[in-house]
Amino acid sequence: MKVIPNVPYNNDSFAEQQVFEALKAVNTEYNCVAFHSVMLPNHAYKRIGEADFVIVSRYGVFVLEVKGGKVSQKDGKWVTKTINGVFEISDPFKQGNSALHGLHEKITAYVDLEQERLPLGYGVIFPDVLWDRDGAEWESEIVCDSRYMHQFEHWLTSFFEYWHKRPANSKFLSDNDVSNIIDYLRPDFDFIQPLFAHVENVNNLSVKLTEEQYHYVDMAMDNKRIICSGGAGTGKTFLAAELCRRFIAQGKTVLLACHSSWLRHYLTTLIPSEKLIITTISGLSVTMRREDIDCFDILVVDEGQDVLNIKDLEHLNGVLKDGFNNGQWYFFHDINNQSNILTEFDSNAMTWLKDQNNPAIFKLNINCRNTSNILLKIQSSLACDLGKPALIEGPEVTEFFGDRDILSKELSRLLEELKQSELDKGSITILSAFRKRKSLLSLLEADEVKGIIELDDYKVKTYPFTDITFAEIANFKGLENDVIILLDLVDPLYLTKNDTNSLHYVGMSRAKAKLYCFWDNSDLI
Repeated sequence: MKVIPNVPYNNDSFAEQQVFEALKAVNTEYNCVAFHSVMLPNHAYKRIGEADFVIVSRYGVFVLEVKGGKVSQKDGKWVTKTINGVFEISDPFKQGNSALHGLHEKITAYVDLEQERLPLGYGVIFPDVLWDRDGAEWESEIVCDSRYMHQFEHWLTSFFEYWHKRPANSKFLSDNDVSNIIDYLRPDFDFIQPLFAHVENVNNLSVKLTEEQYHYVDMAMDNKRIICSGGAGTGKTFLAAELCRRFIAQGKTVLLACHSSWLRHYLTTLIPSEKLIITTISGLSVTMRREDIDCFDILVVDEGQDVLNIKDLEHLNGVLKDGFNNGQWYFFHDINNQSNILTEFDSNAMTWLKDQNNPAIFKLNINCRNTSNILLKIQSSLACDLGKPALIEGPEVTEFFGDRDILSKELSRLLEELKQSELDKGSITILSAFRKRKSLLSLLEADEVKGIIELDDYKVKTYPFTDITFAEIANFKGLENDVIILLDLVDPLYLTKNDTNSLHYVGMSRAKAKLYCFWDNSDLI
């Protein structure tokens, strides 16, 4: 069943989230839509009321009230007990009935129906308890408890049939009536979810380390040498950071090494600890002299594909206590479509690393950065594996096609739209295959690009950013932001087997919540 909006409102109600998912899983052969959290200005006894769910179908219009936790009633007072405490609640049956009449008044006043009478009904869902009480105010057919949550579609069908047998509900709504009611409810109660709300939802629901990664952290603590691989967004950096925190707490001297100075500064914002040494390979010697350190107890390498060459590995081997062969080290890498962007990948170096005293081999399979829509777009466009989605669906990827003149006009319009929105400007990063002065951004007027900060390895220290930022794709590898605008790349559809898709892979996978792609097809026209 289609549910509007396509993700549940974040109201801290796990019970409503359960019902939301149950409704989405229902297969319907007719026009049937559910609305979550419908506001009712004409509520019977409240100035403004709310229906948890409203279903519009050929059977009519139905209100579902949801009450989670352990529910009880005594002397007319209803109470729910949850992990957060004990709370007095409204009588859900009276609540559903009154919400239904408020909704009926609104619909019949504003919608011209073919059906003379509007079929109506209400139900109450207790997803966390068994409901086996009879009462004068309700029939068992309108109650769904924890038993029926596992066969929700069957219960819903019986619920519809129960109300349909009533004389006032005996006639089905026409498809036209159903569509008109849905169209009426949608603009009143389902305004298009703004981008800032999508971003907020993603950030609220995303997990920095999934249950799988926490499991890997625990396993890593039991292994002295690990090579961990995973696609972009599978949590390699956050896993590396968690290991560093744990080893620091044990009093170990820990080196977190990477190739990019941008990534180094970004990592310092993630792990603000004076006890952790974070440095690039090129700056390692200077850092050790400054910190007066001869060797490290533990080595952690992030974005390891950038240091997979014999020279860099030998350098690290010399600063690790007992070296790679007998020392303690954790190597995180992704050679999936992003090799050779900053350095040249050497397969012999990986072979050498795997020969160092039987390191454990881990692979991360859950993507905890990208929404499923972004993930699906990357995987379908580039035929690469970034793991299984752990986040919500999120907004669709928006693509623009054409020559630079057409794209610059679209970019101008988009930037104006984003600047006028309630979206935090620091959550937007523009990525290009070129420097700013050669990118599509250079075709815009000066006032249009005013306030857009071109990042460098020093300005990365200001993460999280406060303004719209710009960077070359290669430099932004290992970093992320909520909204990414990708410029100056050809449509992946036109890439040949001889073309590298590394910049596409890195650029697209930086987006957490929303991705805009400006595909420059100038050379194809």
